[in-house]
Amino acid sequence: MKSASESRLSRFRVKPSQLRYRCDAKKLGFLTTDEIQYRPNIIGQERALDAMRLGLTIRSAGYNVFISGLTGTGKLTAIRYMLDGMDLRSEILTDICYVHNFSNEAEPTCLLLPAGQGCRLRKQVHNLRDTVSGFIPAALRSEQFKRKQAEIADSIRGQRDEMLRSLEKEVSEHGFSMVQVEHDGFARPELAPVIGGEVVPMDRLAGLLATGKIGKGDYDKLHKAYPELSRKLDDFLLAARELEHDLDHRTADLERAFIEPLIDQALDEINKSFKSEKVARFVADLREYTLSNLPIFVAVKPERERRRDMLPFEVNVLVDNTGVREAPVVIESSPTYVNIFGTIERHFGADGEQTTDHTLIRGGSLLKANSGFLILNLIDIFEEPLVWVALKRVLKSERLTIRGFDSLLLMPIAAIKPEEIPLDVKVVLIGDAWSYQILYEYDEDFRSIFKVKADFDNEMPNNLANQKKYAQFIKVLSRLEKLPAFHRDAVGAVIENGVRLAGRRNRLSTRFSDVGDVVREAVHWAAQAGSKVVRAEHVQRAVKERINRVSLVEDRLQELYNDGRILMDTSGAKVGQVNGLAVYDYGDHSFGRPSRITAETGVGRLGVINIEREAEMSGRIHNKGMLILEGYLRRMYAQDKPITVTASLCFEQGYSSVDGDSASSTEMYALLSSVAGIPLRQDIAVTGSMNQKGEVQPIGGVNEKIEGFFEVCKHRGLTGKQGVMIPALNVPELMLREDVAEAITKGKFNIYAVSTLDEGIEVLTGMPAGRRRPRGRFARGTVHHMVDEALRHFHEQLRSSEDGHGEAGDKHERMSASDERPRPPRPTRSRKPARRRKSARQPRRAR
Repeated sequence: MKSASESRLSRFRVKPSQLRYRCDAKKLGFLTTDEIQYRPNIIGQERALDAMRLGLTIRSAGYNVFISGLTGTGKLTAIRYMLDGMDLRSEILTDICYVHNFSNEAEPTCLLLPAGQGCRLRKQVHNLRDTVSGFIPAALRSEQFKRKQAEIADSIRGQRDEMLRSLEKEVSEHGFSMVQVEHDGFARPELAPVIGGEVVPMDRLAGLLATGKIGKGDYDKLHKAYPELSRKLDDFLLAARELEHDLDHRTADLERAFIEPLIDQALDEINKSFKSEKVARFVADLREYTLSNLPIFVAVKPERERRRDMLPFEVNVLVDNTGVREAPVVIESSPTYVNIFGTIERHFGADGEQTTDHTLIRGGSLLKANSGFLILNLIDIFEEPLVWVALKRVLKSERLTIRGFDSLLLMPIAAIKPEEIPLDVKVVLIGDAWSYQILYEYDEDFRSIFKVKADFDNEMPNNLANQKKYAQFIKVLSRLEKLPAFHRDAVGAVIENGVRLAGRRNRLSTRFSDVGDVVREAVHWAAQAGSKVVRAEHVQRAVKERINRVSLVEDRLQELYNDGRILMDTSGAKVGQVNGLAVYDYGDHSFGRPSRITAETGVGRLGVINIEREAEMSGRIHNKGMLILEGYLRRMYAQDKPITVTASLCFEQGYSSVDGDSASSTEMYALLSSVAGIPLRQDIAVTGSMNQKGEVQPIGGVNEKIEGFFEVCKHRGLTGKQGVMIPALNVPELMLREDVAEAITKGKFNIYAVSTLDEGIEVLTGMPAGRRRPRGRFARGTVHHMVDEALRHFHEQLRSSEDGHGEAGDKHERMSASDERPRPPRPTRSRKPARRRKSARQPRRAR
């Protein structure tokens, strides 16, 4: 026969069938995964796929895609799958080239040509350069050219000689002679008098007159003729220079006449090949440059000077889409500024001088993905300087100006400014939900350039259809990585692990990177066991080993419970003391452990004191839970009297920050126990948040919390009375370990589910909670009646004490009109302690 207490508890006990989900592998419809057809697909992300399909299809400005979701949900795989399934054939692919700008060489000209024509243009221009480089010297050395050149030179020379003879005759008739005089290393003709058959300088005539070697009449005659003859000599020199210029021009015209037909023939071939106005303008400028600089093709110069002269014949092809028929898909795994936007390289001379030109312009991922898709990771972008700002600028303007990264750092170096390039690229940005919200809220440009959000879910419904998709995923992974077949029971074990990862029995995890790791490790353990087919025990071994690798802190903490260094009662009953439950989260591993919560009460007006808050170790959510607790006290016991009590609540042996409200109901049980003096069971650990109405609300980490208390009880010996009390709303989330579920099924451990605080009181005390009677009092023999009477007694004791102290009593009475009490000031924002980092010694606990 069951006792009355056990009968009352049985209605709160969770049934064995509710402890964990068990997959019926027979319904999957196969014996091993070898029987499954190979069908790669994206599982459980229909909403995200629809959004991606919209964003990737619409080519309007701003319809770039932001993919949000947890790591491991298959975001990158989904993008590839989506793009592989799209018709990416494109007729608008272009080659992107830069050529010399003859008007301003510091601003190279951009050419956008149909796919494949960029390299063709470069080849034809190179052929033109090679042709003229070989033909021009040969043509200018030909006998025909030399003969015509000689004819021109003889004609010019004859004219010059005729003018010279006429001038010399006139000079001789006036008693002068033409002589060559050097001035600063240059020789030029000068007039000098002839005296006695000897040529003398003009400045010596005065001396000859004084010595009588020349008469006064001859002296005057020579001085009179000299200015006019000098003028005629200058005219002759000017005419001779003009003849030389004429010789140069006629020689240049002769050269052009010889070279021009061949150049025009080669250029006509280029013009016929490219129907582009900018190409035609470039070809015309190149023709004029060639014909105007024929000597550079003949002269022998150093390589550096030769390269500079031939720069106009260089076509820099940044993007070559020769043979490409589909829109490009570029996944940039290293999104540095240079890799995304390109750069302008520099040439270092022997003297250290830096120079650059259009041939040193380099393209980046944006140009490679032009007319296609560029996939980037948001975190990688934020780690690189200037990338995010530049990316927004490009996407807003849909134009790219390539700059050297060093020029952005304000370094005083030579630079060029290439012509900007129009872009038509769809950017897919992979990030997370938190980053999306921050950017959407605080970045004005973000919402206008990323109009499509594809939100990846980390779970999906647990139904037969999705279970079969799990099996298909295992099949695909096995096919791609050449893994052995999985037995259906092994697939069922993988599905059960997916349910555990999701945290609810009716959901499956879509973090397939984690699921895939379990599959791979199960294959390893199957190979170790010599099995050609992966079985359920191999999957279970893989899951166990994965936990074992990261559970060092959990094991060390368990040793503290075993050694008694963390005080914990798992039997008997005590007043004002209850076992709460916390989850320690280390990122790669989370686990639950119990924590003793105590309450001490006495007469006073300070109300409930949260020791964690006073020690600045309490988070905001935990503080909120304490305020809810006070609201429940007012609702239940302050309708006919003020609550005059001073109580303190503490998480014993807690040395790190505490947050979360999942212990609020636990704290209330401890507080009521302390007020009424009713002992609480120590063999039942409690979790659950509460509201001001006394309803128990669901919490997170329910499986880890149950397993944490189970571990402590198992090492001390299971009595069959130990257990955990959880919110009834958390029962659908139960997915306990096999050993825990087995112990509960055998009656060695218990789980109780409650919906209200009153039900929890009944479980912990074995007494009815009690209801308020029509007159406002609670039924005798109930917990609420005992608490109400104790609070009434506290109030009477305080009034009696204050009445005996005269003015002090009046002062306290004024401070406590109704239910109000003075509270210690809350810490301001400046006094709030910095959030502590998680570490092996100070894990963050969520209750």
